[in-house]
Amino acid sequence: MAAVKRIPKEDFFGIFYVRKPEATLWNVYYGTIDALRPLLAEKEFSKVISGFYINYNYKEQVTRISYFVNTANLQEAVSMFQEFFKKNAILEVKFEPPREETVAKKYGGKELEERFRYFLNLETQIGLELLRTDLLQARILFATYCLRVRKGRLPVREHFESTFTKNSPTYASLPMEEREQFLRDLERLSWAHMMVNLVLGCDFNVPQDGLALSIPEINEILRASSMEFEVPSDWKP
Repeated sequence: MAAVKRIPKEDFFGIFYVRKPEATLWNVYYGTIDALRPLLAEKEFSKVISGFYINYNYKEQVTRISYFVNTANLQEAVSMFQEFFKKNAILEVKFEPPREETVAKKYGGKELEERFRYFLNLETQIGLELLRTDLLQARILFATYCLRVRKGRLPVREHFESTFTKNSPTYASLPMEEREQFLRDLERLSWAHMMVNLVLGCDFNVPQDGLALSIPEINEILRASSMEFEVPSDWKP
């Protein structure tokens, strides 16, 4: 397992919007992620791409792959993606060519650009490992984070630490100070949103009012949102 890269703020930023046709709303997303895994695991991919993050537009049912690349690898990066899409029946819905971009512009400002890029790269590696190891556990973990921890303003560490350590080799391999930084970054709601969307494919617009929901209340929201899973009554992180 390669170490997660720190991405220079000068690296260009590009986006692909793709879809792997499947039967249901959520299979479209998780099926697309599974179809992409061989590419993301290639050594050549990590040589060409500085880093990437993934999220989902569930209204349009497209997966967004946002990636960072230096100027020397611009064309090779685009070709690598598009050749893989064609070979693996992944539909390229839209393409935004790599460009200069302050990705942290709405997430703390340019002074946090390198830190935010590293967070995006890191949360994606951790999130993909959680989904691969135990998809249901990952979805429950982040649904309860949104509707109990975040809403109730409860401690982030107590909710995430055990599952992250058990199900993510990337997280488990981080030095302690980097784990601490990652958990602190997850306390930034707009940053945590990026990982919520990666794991769940959506987010929940509920107030952070200090009122954590019970499991029956959480399940009611999940059913209303057609999430196709529920939280067991005795579930604990």
